[in-house]
Amino acid sequence: MNLKTVIFDSLKYIEENINETITAEDIAKNSGYSLYYFSRKFKEKMGLSIMEYVKDRRLTKASEEILNGRKIIDAALDYGYQSHSGFTKAFKNKFGFSPELLKAFNFQINCLGGNFNMLFLKNTDIHATKEELYEVLWTIINDNKLEYDKEKLKKAYEFACRAHSGQKRYSGDDYVIHPINVAILLSQMEASEEAVIAGLLHDIILEKTSLSIEKVKSEFGQRIAEVINGVTNFDGHKALIDGDVIMIKLADRLHNMRTIEFIDKTRFKEKARETIDIFSPIAARLNNEKLLSELNALSVKYI
Repeated sequence: MNLKTVIFDSLKYIEENINETITAEDIAKNSGYSLYYFSRKFKEKMGLSIMEYVKDRRLTKASEEILNGRKIIDAALDYGYQSHSGFTKAFKNKFGFSPELLKAFNFQINCLGGNFNMLFLKNTDIHATKEELYEVLWTIINDNKLEYDKEKLKKAYEFACRAHSGQKRYSGDDYVIHPINVAILLSQMEASEEAVIAGLLHDIILEKTSLSIEKVKSEFGQRIAEVINGVTNFDGHKALIDGDVIMIKLADRLHNMRTIEFIDKTRFKEKARETIDIFSPIAARLNNEKLLSELNALSVKYI
């Protein structure tokens, strides 16, 4: 069994024992490797030490339960914390706010209506229309005070809508909602204007649209065309120095993982493993904790 498979199996082992008292030694022993060797390889792959990863998964799972109405102390005890104060300290260190705030979010969602998600990047309605998503995109841009050229983004949005006209996703929705969601995620990560424009147009080659890369180059310039080519020819196992390409690929993978339920179930595990193998380590190197946490959380469901 190769090391990559062993790490995937270890993630499954952690999920199955997340409520138990497990140590790095237990996880390494289950893998069949020495603690020293496995710890080093695990951190290389996941961007976190074994027990840092376990801690993050426990905090994330506890937070999901609290957000769904569970008492803080009950969730804390279930995930290995001996006191409310110890859990609160660890929670604040990871998320930057207290777990009590999740109770307020729970009240807002269930009693007043709303959609809060402080733990991960903002999610959108899975079946939102392209017009609704375009409004969300500009709301985020304005809220983050990003100085993007409105006319350029509108032009890219309209190009994407024309290029993907008639194409559908597995969910049955218009295909163009995917690149718009990618642009939304990029704006949340405060990516460059070029990355957001390229994000809107990133699938024109792979999806065999009517819009050629030459047309993109003539309308949006050499840089946007280069980024799209980089995304199209992306190889996650090779070193990349183009930050815009990396950001787009991460946003693309995150939205695809959020909608993985619509693809053939036989591909679930393949996509989950690829995400852990390629995209989570990139997010870790960028120190993007929200992105890393969500990619890991989505992936371990299907390993």
